[in-house]
Amino acid sequence: MDKILIFAGTTEGRILTEAICRDDSEKRRVITCVATEYGKHLLPEESENLTVLAGRMEPEEMRALMEKEAVCQVIDATHPYARQASANIREAAEESGVPYLRLLREQGQEAEDAVVVPDAKGAAEYLKKTEGNVLLTIGSKELAAFTGLANFSQRLYPRILPTPEMVKRAFDLGFDAGHIIAMQGPFSHETNLAMLRQTKAAFLVTKESGQVGGFADKLTAAKEAGAKVILIGRPKEEGKSLAEVLRILGLPPLPRQALDKKEEPLARWFPFFVDVKGKKVLVAGAGKIASRRIRTLSQFDVEITVVAPELSKEVIGLAESGRVHVQKREFSAADLEGADLVLAAAGSREVNREIGILCRTRGIFVNVADRKEECDFYFPAVVRKGNLIAGLTAGGQDHRLAAEGSRKVRQALENRRAETGEGYE
Repeated sequence: MDKILIFAGTTEGRILTEAICRDDSEKRRVITCVATEYGKHLLPEESENLTVLAGRMEPEEMRALMEKEAVCQVIDATHPYARQASANIREAAEESGVPYLRLLREQGQEAEDAVVVPDAKGAAEYLKKTEGNVLLTIGSKELAAFTGLANFSQRLYPRILPTPEMVKRAFDLGFDAGHIIAMQGPFSHETNLAMLRQTKAAFLVTKESGQVGGFADKLTAAKEAGAKVILIGRPKEEGKSLAEVLRILGLPPLPRQALDKKEEPLARWFPFFVDVKGKKVLVAGAGKIASRRIRTLSQFDVEITVVAPELSKEVIGLAESGRVHVQKREFSAADLEGADLVLAAAGSREVNREIGILCRTRGIFVNVADRKEECDFYFPAVVRKGNLIAGLTAGGQDHRLAAEGSRKVRQALENRRAETGEGYE
């Protein structure tokens, strides 16, 4: 069975992987390598003819993989700006004697009136002569080049992938935690515009990521927001387009819309609306997060019990009004007896983890405030106007985005009421 090794990291790499896996005319196995676990999540599930490997590799590791798997073809589908990664892949393929093919992303539209610079350092040098906030959409690897700017932590807003290592990298460099935007793209014109306006950005620093990477939407949003585009020029290189690679591999061409549409990964969290009348809810904790969620739950016909050694003024007020029952003490496993739903927000990692484990062994749905991977459900941002109830979540990835979405929904409803005089009963 022929084995094809793909180094992905782009939409084209994912599409090529899927195309080879779908093809029944040839008996081929695909090994696709991505840099992060998040990238692995975007690919199809592993199967008999697909193996997905996550983690960055050194050239010797690449070479060892090529020789161990006896691959017949190496396809480099890494990002256009991942110059070192491409150089390493090419070197490993040459030393292993395996044919190398570079898959190039198509060029995007020309950026009129943009300031073109050769690299991140050049963008930073340009910004040193300017004033105003900056939205950085170049990823996390090159953020260090911008730390030489005066007051960079308050002036810059880096938009990076929502992975712990990326966020840690930005935080360790000294970027303000409130300025770090951790989200997965590509982003629509509307989303880019909202971010530019929210950050009051006078500049947008970006790369020529092509149509698939949402480059056109960045340009149109910057123009509408009045932000100057600083474009890091795309490196010149030779290679083949996705259509040409498909043809070389003997695969059928893809319809144009397969590349044009901004396809999102399948979502895991379905927003159920269930009858909660009379259900028993246990909340462990009464801090800021717990109090906010207790306040939201108090709008619903549920029995709320709060267990916490210290109670916030808001929780005390709700208790005095009869909306919640409180137990001023530490959590005990016995508190789970009869609970239908549990919120673990105790302010202690150990306690929250214990609650999550106990709930799963007892079949009780639990939300663990400080670990999204330990949650059975996410607590949504809730908007209620009479009988109209909306719940919004960003899949546990971006609480600020969910809050912003709920604010806009609430404002839209208020605007409708003001314009039409109609209520929501």
